[in-house]
Amino acid sequence: MIRGSFNFKPTPSNNRRTILITLSLSVFLFFLIALVLAPLLRPHWREIKSSSAATGAAVMALDNLYQNLYGAEPAKSADTQEPVNFLLLGAAGEGYDAPDLTDTILIARLIPQKKIYLFSLPRDLLIEIPGTQNWTKLNSLYAIGKKNKGQEFDLIKQKTEDISGLKISYSILIDLATVKELVDAVGGINVMVKKDIIDPAYPGPNHSYQTFEIRAGWRYLDGETALKYIRSRHSALGDFDRIERQQQVLQALKQKVLQMNFWDIPAFFNLFNAIASKIKTDLSLWEIKDFWEQTKDIPAQDTIKTEINNTDLVITGQVNFDGEMASVVRPKAGLEDYEQIKAYIAEIIK
Repeated sequence: MIRGSFNFKPTPSNNRRTILITLSLSVFLFFLIALVLAPLLRPHWREIKSSSAATGAAVMALDNLYQNLYGAEPAKSADTQEPVNFLLLGAAGEGYDAPDLTDTILIARLIPQKKIYLFSLPRDLLIEIPGTQNWTKLNSLYAIGKKNKGQEFDLIKQKTEDISGLKISYSILIDLATVKELVDAVGGINVMVKKDIIDPAYPGPNHSYQTFEIRAGWRYLDGETALKYIRSRHSALGDFDRIERQQQVLQALKQKVLQMNFWDIPAFFNLFNAIASKIKTDLSLWEIKDFWEQTKDIPAQDTIKTEINNTDLVITGQVNFDGEMASVVRPKAGLEDYEQIKAYIAEIIK
């Protein structure tokens, strides 16, 4: 329950965090799976199942796992020229504070072969929970809906549609632990560390900090070290350095997956399990591949990025949540009044 008055002020122009940097690794990792696994497995799946190395209980378990994770290959591809809207969510994941809060909330509108629009929504937006008279922050909706198996995305999809005026067709949620799991699943990676990194304020357990240190040169990274390598913010160029390190790790992961032996069934088990436990979506693997084919050649200048938090459409303030003050954001037009935001988005995509 919210008590007390709402005291709001315009949002500051300086951004507290760059949402696209926060999500960049998650999105690239997701499409890495489509780029690498789908094209590799699609032509070889019958061979893998019929191989002498994949018989009995192993092939049955692998086939069930494959179908459960990615579904059967559709008779008709997702190829379409109509705009498609995706909800992209990033969460800290298990082992971190508030593991299911989606602190990255991004709507991606794809115009196949032509353009991508990216709209980031404020994680601290104060919203009424659909179907109730209770209030919370937008980033809590996935955590609230998670207990409804098969409908985990319903609440946050409905709310983002209310806010944006865009119909969400697909949802993707990725947590940070995906990196650790994937790197460990492929046996680690080798990267060239361009300069020493000494980060004395790397987030540790129980709201603590720890020192992350890695020296320049070729380095072997296990999953835990790779995760620290891409998350560390304390370097000369800050987030720009992070982006470059993320690209290094993604390239190394891609190369390791390409080198995998198709007949190494346990290795595929490990990789599938890593993906399944850390990425949740209502897309099939084949749909991901088809959408990637419609996206991969769109030039960077045709990706239009907008952060609603950095517009004059929202204001910030403090509210009382059950006796505790919390920072929140609301539409400048008033609580639950999203007409100006809808008009703003409609004008950009028209």
